[in-house]
Amino acid sequence: MIGQTTTENYVKTTSYQVATTTGSVANDDKIETITYFDGLGRAKQSIGIRAGGGSEDIVTYIGYDEFGRQ
Repeated sequence: MIGQTTTENYVKTTSYQVATTTGSVANDDKIETITYFDGLGRAKQSIGIRAGGGSEDIVTYIGYDEFGRQ
């Protein structure tokens, strides 16, 4: 677990950058993203795992106004 709780909805996506036949891929050869959703099903935060230039995580907050617009 990467800090998730059982009370939050999220989707974890892994995009592989190289082909493999062994099922094992190094962290540098894949892009992982976790997107958290609010109670209305709207994305509220996105985290790019090791997405920064020095392999830092990039956290993006997604805000909405009182009319539900981004």
